[in-house]
Amino acid sequence: MYQSLSEFFADAKNSGKDWIKSQAKISAITFVLLLVGLFIADIVCEKKLGDGVAWDILIPFIALAIAIVDAVPVLGISITMLPWAALATIFSDDKKVGLAILIVYLVVMLVKQIIEPFIRGKSLGVSPIEELICAIIGYIVFPGTLGSALGLIIVPVVYTAAKKFYIKKNPSFAEKKNAKLADKFKDAIDITDDVKDVKDE
Repeated sequence: MYQSLSEFFADAKNSGKDWIKSQAKISAITFVLLLVGLFIADIVCEKKLGDGVAWDILIPFIALAIAIVDAVPVLGISITMLPWAALATIFSDDKKVGLAILIVYLVVMLVKQIIEPFIRGKSLGVSPIEELICAIIGYIVFPGTLGSALGLIIVPVVYTAAKKFYIKKNPSFAEKKNAKLADKFKDAIDITDDVKDVKDE
């Protein structure tokens, strides 16, 4: 029993490290998306409106700050970019600057929502659908902002550790899964009959 618990906690520790690595990758991608998006928005606004999004030298620091805040579960880029877009709309000479920031926000959010389950799932060793379901369960089950933030981390990590532990204790499960995949793609990769037919001709 003790050995089993020790193995499970070791798997959970490794899954936690994998989660942190996946978050670092997502944050890096978010930073790049924000950097490119804000520079494009700044150039377009300067050419069309004569008023940029921000001073050019500040854009990399703004993108970095938003990416760091986004790394905190639950907070996301909404907490920084939506107020920024609102303030730009209110105080800028041209209201379209706020719209440009809002468009950058929407594009980055869309790309993040698509790639996040794939990156995190690959890092944790589960499918994107499994990771997404775990994240949703964690968000719902744990109450409050802090609780939801912990839930987004804890549930996927515990699920991944449990899955790895189960596969270790039941190697036949992995064998059956691999056998099903092999059967599925057998016709696609087995070309021996075609080669024989060519030789006979």
